[in-house]
Amino acid sequence: MITGVAFQTKARTVDHLGREQIADTPTAISELWKNAFDAYARNVALDIFDGATPVAVIEDDGHGMSRDEFVSRWLVVGTESKATTERTPMKDRNGLGLRPRQGQKGIGRLSCANLGPILLLVSKRQGAPFVAALVDWRLFENPFLNLSDIQIPVVDFDLKEELFDQLPGLIEGLVRNLNDPEDTARSRRLEAAWAAYDRLYETEHVEGRSNKLGAPSLELRSSMEILKFEPRHVSQWPVWSGESEHGTALLVSGINYDLQVELEMEIADSTARAARDRFFETLTSFVDPFVDPLNPEARAVELDFDYAVRTWHGDVPELVVGSEKQFDRRLLDGLEHQIIGTIDKNGVFSGRVKAFGNWIEDTCSIDPPRDLAIPTRVDTEVGPFDMYIASMDVDFH
Repeated sequence: MITGVAFQTKARTVDHLGREQIADTPTAISELWKNAFDAYARNVALDIFDGATPVAVIEDDGHGMSRDEFVSRWLVVGTESKATTERTPMKDRNGLGLRPRQGQKGIGRLSCANLGPILLLVSKRQGAPFVAALVDWRLFENPFLNLSDIQIPVVDFDLKEELFDQLPGLIEGLVRNLNDPEDTARSRRLEAAWAAYDRLYETEHVEGRSNKLGAPSLELRSSMEILKFEPRHVSQWPVWSGESEHGTALLVSGINYDLQVELEMEIADSTARAARDRFFETLTSFVDPFVDPLNPEARAVELDFDYAVRTWHGDVPELVVGSEKQFDRRLLDGLEHQIIGTIDKNGVFSGRVKAFGNWIEDTCSIDPPRDLAIPTRVDTEVGPFDMYIASMDVDFH
């Protein structure tokens, strides 16, 4: 007899799709900033706060989410608006023109797991209540849990001041993913899964293969007992300050090494210095720095999208990365070698070339290699796009 059998999904699927797919911390931040761009935010920022347990916050003034949208979209892994003809409605564009979507694969939200284990998400759509949810990404590391066994506590409320009153209930709801007094059958499954995971840790610990400091269930429970988010952590969110009626804030506790390094006043070793350099290089020109105000026909356009990274020691901020700190094309215009032009949809370059300080008079046209197959599908087209390359000769003698 033939029967139909469905796939079952382990909780670790979320860990594989999220944290393990992100190359590094700056890439994770980029993915989350892209989500803010897709939400038609004008401003997005990363604030890193000091304290006994440092906290990082990504906040924006995009269109935000209602509770229904959070449940039906944010909590649905693999939602992909690029796979549909859906466009953001005019009322959600905040007076901005249509933006090409930047988020990839529908899993950008899972980038939060790269920044730290605990996420408090707070969002506000204009005309709707606030929605808040608490996630501990370590739940999804347990290989003995099914994805359907994990429940994310969600709450909505009308006044922003209620957020911190709701936090104890959210924590209690999250701890119920270890054992659930209100559901005997679920509790048995959870307790068995965590007991098996703790035994696995003990084995790996004895063999020197574990990257954890203690039994996973105890580690998760103890961090919940000391979890602390404060009003200062959301003080820069435009919705909290009253500058916007909509937006989203992602508060991350237990931040990773790369974010903690940004708080250090002095860099002690080469590892920390490399982490800082990588952070700055990736984020310093998040939007196109090659916009040429003297060439309005170019495809590079000025975006109404500002970004910043700030560190906070007490109430004192320091700008690490920001729109105003990025370089732009004007800094490169004097270089002696330049290639400026356009690659069309057939892969053909057309433009101007400057060599050893002199511009070639005629427009240059360069065909792609004959053995190169140019993609023709709508979702894999290569152009048209603008190209700008500039370099100089350096004499080290």
